Amino acid sequence: MQNTPFNAPEQEAISPFDPSRDHSAQLTRRTYNLIMGGLVTAGFAVIAACALLAQAPAFLYAVVDNYLAISIGSFIASIAGIAVMHMGMKREGYGVTLAGYALLVCSIGFTTGMVLPFYSLPSIANAFVGTFIISALFTLLGTSFPTFFARIQGIAVTALIALIVAGIAGSLMGFAMAWYDYAVILVFCGFIGYDTYRAQQCEPTVKMAILNAAEIWLDLVNIFIHLLQIVGDRD
Repeated sequence: MQNTPFNAPEQEAISPFDPSRDHSAQLTRRTYNLIMGGLVTAGFAVIAACALLAQAPAFLYAVVDNYLAISIGSFIASIAGIAVMHMGMKREGYGVTLAGYALLVCSIGFTTGMVLPFYSLPSIANAFVGTFIISALFTLLGTSFPTFFARIQGIAVTALIALIVAGIAGSLMGFAMAWYDYAVILVFCGFIGYDTYRAQQCEPTVKMAILNAAEIWLDLVNIFIHLLQIVGDRD
């Protein structure tokens, strides 16, 4: 069955945030970027931890037997995490925003980690390295060509919606869609460039670092999953 992108609901445009209402610490741009990078790295650490947890056969079988319920629960939890993050943006301090990020990362990280044991370790490593290379490249492009990436949000969102519809239709009708994973990766490459550009336009505060880390992490998870489907050998 063709997978649809995980984070379609999360790619809604975020309204401009008034920095005067942000009582989290003002940071240097370097510290701000380091916090974003650390949060993104922590998100992938959660995926790895969940994959290790899934090594226990009894646990993995229990997940497989209840996969639909777990998937629905994960989706609801991820939406709740986004809502909590945005609620935290309106409060003093950054604890609520960070809690929302943790909920989002744990929910999507869990379902992603549960998939990894079905693939060989070299396939996972290749998908991870490919994701890292794409991330580095489009992060560089996003900072080098801000005018271009500032204009592509509408195109990227439209393309993502079209891919979701195509993925659902292809799954229901049994169409061969060898191109689908490549197209999803291409769209999320654009999102990495755009989200990198947007992150550098924000006030460098803890809250904005958390919010932008969530967007970038979701981009990378989508790329990782679809790269794994392209290069992956199932055990």
